[in-house]
Amino acid sequence: KQWYQRRVRAVLEVGSNVRDLRPGDTVIPAYAGFGTWRTHCVTEETSVKKIPSNLSVAASAMFAVNPCTAYRMIEDYQKPSPGGWMIQNGANSGVGRAVIQLSRAQGIRTVNIIRDRENVEDLRRELLDIGADVVFTSSQRGEMEDFCKENTPRLALNMVGGRETIQLLKCLGENSHLVTYGAMSNSPMSVPFGLQVFKDITLHSYWMTRWTKKHARTELEDEMFGRIAEFYQSGELTPTPYKENSFHDFAEALDNAYKVKQLFVVDKTLSDPRSFGE
Repeated sequence: KQWYQRRVRAVLEVGSNVRDLRPGDTVIPAYAGFGTWRTHCVTEETSVKKIPSNLSVAASAMFAVNPCTAYRMIEDYQKPSPGGWMIQNGANSGVGRAVIQLSRAQGIRTVNIIRDRENVEDLRRELLDIGADVVFTSSQRGEMEDFCKENTPRLALNMVGGRETIQLLKCLGENSHLVTYGAMSNSPMSVPFGLQVFKDITLHSYWMTRWTKKHARTELEDEMFGRIAEFYQSGELTPTPYKENSFHDFAEALDNAYKVKQLFVVDKTLSDPRSFGE
C-alpha cells in the first residue's frame, strides 16, 4: 500500500538471525528510496521499522511522512505552550491537516490559511471540524493581520513559499520562527529585510528525509513513532482523505491524484481478482 513515499507492508517470514520482527508484524521502510512498486521483497531487518498492527491501512501507509513532518516542526521550532498560537499556509494539505490535529490534541491553537476557490466555505468547515481554530483565505489579509495582533503566533509553517511568505511574516510576533518545508508556489521566497530584522524572526528549512537519515532507528524516532501511534489510536489524528484503487486501475488513481487533488491512493490490488488471473 503506497503513494510516493507512503507505504506499509506485512512481514511474511523471518530469518533465523532476526531478533525484533515476527510474521504478521506491520512494517514501513526505515529510509526513503526503499522501492515500493512490488508485491514482495527480501530485505534486511534494519531496513524496515515496526509500527502497531492495529492501525488502519491508510494510517499506516501515511504514518512516516506527513504526520512525522508535522510533529517534528511543532516539536523542534519554538513549540507554543498550551493556549499559544501558531500559523500555517497550505492548511488543507496532508501536513497541514496533521498540524491542525496534533496541535489541537496538545492544546495549541492554529491560524490556518487556504487559497481562494470554489466551495471555500465547505473546506473551511472541514478544517474547523478536525480542530482548526480559525481559517482564512489568502485574500483575507486585513482580517488575518487584525486577528493576529490580538492572538499573536510565534511559530509559522510555510508550505507555499513565494510572496505568501510575507503574509506569514506580517502575522508573526517578535522573536518568532518561520519554518519552510515546501514551495508549492514554484516562486522564490520573499523575505523583506524589515520584517525579518526588526521583528528578529529566525528562518529555518525542514525536510523529513534529511531528518530521517540522521535519526533513523534512534530513541528519538521511537519516541515520535510512539506518540503518533497514540494520536491515531485515540482518534485525535485521522488519515488525510484518500481513495482506494487497485493497481490495475492506475489511470483512475492518477486522475484522482492530479485532476481532483485526491492526495492519497490506498492500493487494494491484492483484493482484486484480476491480480490472480482467470
